Amino acid sequence: MDSPTRARILKEALKARHEQPFETALGRAVRHLGGDYAQYLAIIAEVREYGRVHGADLRNAARALADQP
Repeated sequence: MDSPTRARILKEALKARHEQPFETALGRAVRHLGGDYAQYLAIIAEVREYGRVHGADLRNAARALADQP
């Protein structure tokens, strides 16, 4: 089975309620879609770096990355 795409995982994580920390929502989305811990680490690192560079919180960074190919 192919691993889920970053965009699909991020979109799934963004559906979670805002009271839930984004990292928790992302971990749940990765597991739900059949990804693994290495994939989670790669995605959260990318989201954090994008947020740092662009001055965005994790949810906004994830939203921006989810819309990229």
